[in-house]
Amino acid sequence: MKTETRQKIFEFIKKQGQATPKEIVDFISFSPQMIFRHLARLQNDGKIKKAGTSPFVFYHLPMDSKEWSTQEAIKWAYEQTAPELKKDYYCQTRDIFQARTDKLPKDFINTTNNEQLSFLLSAVVGEIGNNSFDHNLGNWPDVPGIFFKVDLKERLIILADRGQGIFQSLKKIRPSIQNHQEALTIAFTEIISGRTPEHRGNGLKFVRRVIEENNIKLRFYTGDAKCVIESKETKFLKTDKPVNGTLAIIEF
Repeated sequence: MKTETRQKIFEFIKKQGQATPKEIVDFISFSPQMIFRHLARLQNDGKIKKAGTSPFVFYHLPMDSKEWSTQEAIKWAYEQTAPELKKDYYCQTRDIFQARTDKLPKDFINTTNNEQLSFLLSAVVGEIGNNSFDHNLGNWPDVPGIFFKVDLKERLIILADRGQGIFQSLKKIRPSIQNHQEALTIAFTEIISGRTPEHRGNGLKFVRRVIEENNIKLRFYTGDAKCVIESKETKFLKTDKPVNGTLAIIEF
């Protein structure tokens, strides 16, 4: 019985990504004292870790440093109610985003020692971030602006928005699109624009080409679909949990 309860707690934390003591107690429906004993045993066994300080404590599975770097963006993109972001990672308006991207080429050159790659990476970041502002202009369904983080140590770039997503954007000009996966596939493979009546829409094709040709990895999520580009191979997959808007994680 004890082992079964601990396994249920472990699986719950694994599914949620991270969970507070209250969330675990509510899920298991046992006394807090009993839950804390199980949590302590799981920690001692190395199966979970505890983070934060009271009253803001949560439990999660052991993660490497790259996973830690993406957690705030993932939480912001997936939560039903957007958590408050650190000022350093929040670009509420396009001008704030532009000011931060202007510094990227120099930062990337110092990290990669590759000037051409640095300017290509900066262009990719600009394309993804500006898409968020372009396609949600005056129509943000949730919090306006984007999450934007560059972790040079881990060689990660993370962008996310809580906008309408690619499916809703493209469906306005191609009503026949059925779902998020189809919309995402079209966005990365066809020249089509969600900003009618403009004749543009090559942006994500450019992103895909740069990623494929420069040994970069991209995970791009929208709704219940994701695009994974790695080792010059591109896959479009369905996900179990939908994201609000879009989330892009670039490893370079």
